[in-house]
Amino acid sequence: MSSDARAAAYFDEQLNYSLGDEDSSVELAVLPARARHVVAIAGSGGRVLPLLARSPRKLTCVDISSPQLALTEMRLAALRALEHEEYVSFLGYPPRPMTPAERRERFQRLELSAGARSTLERIFEASGWARIVYLGRFEKTMAQLSRVNRLLTGRAGQRLFEATDLEAQRAYLASSFPRARFRAVLLLLGNAAVLNSLLYKGEFPKKNLPGSAYGIYRGIFDRLFTQLLARESYFLQLVFFGELRYAEGNPIECDPAIYAQARRALAETEVSYVKGDVLEVVRGAGDAVDFLSLSDVPTFFKGPLEHQFLQQVRPGLDRDALVVTRGHLRVVRPETSGFQSLASQYQETIDRERTQLWQVQIYRAS
Repeated sequence: MSSDARAAAYFDEQLNYSLGDEDSSVELAVLPARARHVVAIAGSGGRVLPLLARSPRKLTCVDISSPQLALTEMRLAALRALEHEEYVSFLGYPPRPMTPAERRERFQRLELSAGARSTLERIFEASGWARIVYLGRFEKTMAQLSRVNRLLTGRAGQRLFEATDLEAQRAYLASSFPRARFRAVLLLLGNAAVLNSLLYKGEFPKKNLPGSAYGIYRGIFDRLFTQLLARESYFLQLVFFGELRYAEGNPIECDPAIYAQARRALAETEVSYVKGDVLEVVRGAGDAVDFLSLSDVPTFFKGPLEHQFLQQVRPGLDRDALVVTRGHLRVVRPETSGFQSLASQYQETIDRERTQLWQVQIYRAS
């Protein structure tokens, strides 16, 4: 059975992610300028757009979900057609999201394939042309979880976001933040059973990190609360508000400099969209791949494939190609013969990642 079929129970034809839960600043830091061929899991497209800022010659966006590919195509079409502030507003980010009528009018202007336009029109019409970044299953689940959080932590929890520097935030955490009530939130919601039932349809990767899920999530939030200004983390905003209210937390695709670089690169980068198994795409690539961004896809592999995926893609990789993977409660330890681990060289970048949800692995082929 292919890796596609194994993951089909979760990665189906619905829109799973419209904003996502990755800070792709890590991939951006690892990707060399003017790489020959970048292959990346499409996701919502927000994880792909920043890679264009490095001006690769070729970018192949891969997913097994047609809506995710369509949304990625739309993001790059919007990058080409819209100015920066208009793009941010079109997707629904703060500070000034578009009205539904404005969003619909901008969408009609975009140059899209017939399939992508049809897929997205169906989704957007059903939502009443609501803010695009909140239409995915993950984002809707976060809105549900945030309501439980607000019920338990109330206004005292939300006041964390009033701090405008880390010193003030740490002082508030020490004096007034409802820690006990927030830990109750983690006990209620920070476990695989809840995530399975609400989001992953039984396909949540089985935890293999030591310790309890509660302990892991407590560590994640302790780092977020003490090392990162809360209003600068879109993940924390989703946890407490179910939406982004502070533009400081907008993800990297909204960064004006990154946006400008990515827009310039579109004039020269060859972009393609492929629905299929990413491992097969890499193995069959006519042009050797020198950067592969897999997101957390390997954590959904079953059996020997989980440990052999690096060896399976090796024939399609160029010498010195880089492979970046992520794991949450499950971290894959693949067979690394012919590869060197580089994660320690990028630890400062990984530590600054604004969700702190991920263990990031970086491999270089030799």
